[in-house]
Amino acid sequence: MNQLLNFLTDYIRQNLHSEEVGILYSGGIDSSIVLKILIDEIGSNKIKAVTVGMKKSYDVQNAMNGAKELGIKINIYLLDSSIINSAIDSIIRMNVVSEVGKLAIALPLYLGMRFLLQNNIKQVFLGQGADELFGGYQKYVDLYKDSKEGEIRDVMNSDLHSLVTNQQIMEKKIANNLGLTLVYPFLSPTLIKFAQSIPIKNHIIGNRGQPIRKALLRKLASDLNLSSTVSNQPKKALQYGSGTVKLLRKIAKDAGYLNLPLWFEHFSQT
Repeated sequence: MNQLLNFLTDYIRQNLHSEEVGILYSGGIDSSIVLKILIDEIGSNKIKAVTVGMKKSYDVQNAMNGAKELGIKINIYLLDSSIINSAIDSIIRMNVVSEVGKLAIALPLYLGMRFLLQNNIKQVFLGQGADELFGGYQKYVDLYKDSKEGEIRDVMNSDLHSLVTNQQIMEKKIANNLGLTLVYPFLSPTLIKFAQSIPIKNHIIGNRGQPIRKALLRKLASDLNLSSTVSNQPKKALQYGSGTVKLLRKIAKDAGYLNLPLWFEHFSQT
């Protein structure tokens, strides 16, 4: 476990190129680990953490709890229909999304990055990659429950490839448009090689009825003195945890469309 912490810490140290840095913080185990290491390295007063979401959304509540535990101020960027509508125009002009699913992910990312830029932050840390490398998704657990451990590695590798060649490219395009630099501690080449060398049985553990995913990261969180509330927080995808999909559905309905794909097809062509 010291090796995992050392890889993350070394990469973060090597990529601290600004006096102040930002982090897109969800309150979950991945971003909490990155945030805790940043706090230990440079202190909480040099970090601006932001969470984007509706007032009572899953991510906002979790981020508030996590930030309180870590002793850092959390900046909440609250979403509503008018903010989403204005941000949609900006993202469409960037030409970074081709489907409504990607738009729902891009919106909170863009708004969080823009908030940090407006607060003089030029370098932003993210927790992406941990699920694909350490067995965080429910589909991996489902395969484990069905005794299909041999398939889990292939699916994890496929998901990692999709993240790096699709999702990460979109995120970096948004950042480039804003003049920001993104840092992905979990996606350093050294850490990827390390995580992929670990047997699946060490990533997902326990009996098949109630397996524990991301076991190594949960142990690391414990070593960093993060509570079980943070380390055991159920994962919810950004577009749902922030409430972005809920707002998009309302916007589409108010515009007279039966579903989001139909609305997006029309909107993106206007």
